[in-house]
Amino acid sequence: MAPAQASPNGAASRAPRTSWALAAALIGFFVIALDALIVSVALPTIADEPGGGLTGLQWVVDGYTLLLAVLLLSAGAVSDRIGARQAFAAGMVLFLIASAASGLAPTLAVLIAARLLQGAGAAVMMPATLALNREAYPAAGRRTRALALWAVGGSAGSAAGPLLGGLLSAVNWRWIFFINLPVGLLALFLLTRVAQSPRRPVPFEWTGQITAVLAIGGRRSR
Repeated sequence: MAPAQASPNGAASRAPRTSWALAAALIGFFVIALDALIVSVALPTIADEPGGGLTGLQWVVDGYTLLLAVLLLSAGAVSDRIGARQAFAAGMVLFLIASAASGLAPTLAVLIAARLLQGAGAAVMMPATLALNREAYPAAGRRTRALALWAVGGSAGSAAGPLLGGLLSAVNWRWIFFINLPVGLLALFLLTRVAQSPRRPVPFEWTGQITAVLAIGGRRSR
């Protein structure tokens, strides 16, 4: 009996699915990097409305990066336990809810709380973007090229943050958060084209995570 040959049509049908996963991961990394920098240039207009002192305004910027850094330690385990696609979706939904809350915030305290939630959503998304690429491109060569494109998304977000923040805050500072909504919804749409990710029963290090929260939070509060 002749050996079965791989179907060109089957390979072609898998190619778009891997492209959807890469596109969703790239967009996710883009908004994560974007929101680390887009707020900085809008602080003078945020100081006018909803107002707040220098310490409060600093927390608008640092609250996001603080939660991102702290929770990133355990977010990889969460991604493995629930699956990369599912973790990315959950993180993006939380990120979008927090973005909408930031844009609608009536007070500085609400804005800071929303930025903390935004950082938590970004932390859940970040390792999931890498895992999506790993699952979509198991071959080392293709995975390396995919990771290079994924890195472009983060670089583009970092570069666009100050420029886009300046342009949007000239209209209204709230738009620096609302701009995340169509971009994030696009990523979630692309994710519907990606297969469900497998789950792996990896351990969750509660002691290390709590210690990291106390250490980084205590150092930031000084």
